[in-house]
Amino acid sequence: SLLTADEVLLKIPIDLIIEIFSRLPLKSIARCRCVSKRWASLLRRPHFTELFFTKSLARPQLLFACQKESEMIFFSLPQSQNLNEDNFPTVATVDHHMSVPFKRVRDISSCVNGYVSYYRMAKGMKTEEFVYVICNPSTRQCFTLPKTRKRTETRNFLGYDPVEKQHKVLAVTCQDDGAVEHQVLTLRENRNLTWRMTECGIHHSFPWSYCICINGVLYYIAKASSGDYIIVCFDVRFEKYSSVKSVKSAVRPATLFNYNGKLASLMAQPDPFRISETSTILEMWILEDPEKHEWSKRIFNLPPIWTDAALLRFVGVTATNEFVLSPLFPSGPFHVYYYNFVKESIRRVEIQGIGGFITGSIVLTFLNHVEDVKLM
Repeated sequence: SLLTADEVLLKIPIDLIIEIFSRLPLKSIARCRCVSKRWASLLRRPHFTELFFTKSLARPQLLFACQKESEMIFFSLPQSQNLNEDNFPTVATVDHHMSVPFKRVRDISSCVNGYVSYYRMAKGMKTEEFVYVICNPSTRQCFTLPKTRKRTETRNFLGYDPVEKQHKVLAVTCQDDGAVEHQVLTLRENRNLTWRMTECGIHHSFPWSYCICINGVLYYIAKASSGDYIIVCFDVRFEKYSSVKSVKSAVRPATLFNYNGKLASLMAQPDPFRISETSTILEMWILEDPEKHEWSKRIFNLPPIWTDAALLRFVGVTATNEFVLSPLFPSGPFHVYYYNFVKESIRRVEIQGIGGFITGSIVLTFLNHVEDVKLM
């Protein structure tokens, strides 16, 4: 007679079952959770979720966040594509993850080991107030963090400790008297979420909204008491602070990103605030030695084919030495551009499956999204 789904699990060694499940695509995992309570329990085991996450690290995704009217829609696409070496367009198709309703959204973060964070307008509030939300597009889960202590303004930064495999949120709050305070919250599976105070020891202004986490360290830009720009560094695991003196042109108005495990920044010339058909040069600064505050500078010339590109946003750099750029306000077919700064060539990929959602929308593209099936 045929075995039931639960009987199948009892007949096969558990390690073999976990290995089989770890090779399934994300949507198949979601379907398997619905088979029975036994299957759902198996797929929540730390051994399985950690194995799936480890394998996902080797197959990073491009993640697209499309803000349209009263919802935000997440799509993804395998990052490693077999792209042609010529400049003719290639095509790739996205996979839809989830739609999140909202009234207003701002400050969507880059992907941090499977999670994305953003601020949304609080529901039912008569006055304008934003709450901080953590979202896992892979499991379609979103949850709102508790409020920090009374403040006039707050910046929340999402980080990840790769040693303890733990996400944390750093909140930098500005008080009524202008003082800057720091609080930390650890994301836990039971959602027992509480803020705790932490001492920074580095006097600086209220930070800019952009932050990046590289190898367990959060980096954000602020001004020191001297008025000079600095990079504040927060060790996510040990919750310790340090700072790096910055070359002014390396942080303003540049974008911070991960370049082969090092902090780097990029801006276009002649207009540093936008990358468009008039851009002829990309200027990159790399933090070579944080302890010695040493930066190096590289200049890249854009080739003539660049003239067919629209107003673009810098996304990041791949392991194959390609800058990735995408339109913030797309119209018509949606393209992602890859600039190989070794070969000084540009190619573009038409992204299919997203076209019906982008008219009148803001589309943010993120590199190195990792699928995490751990439920919170």
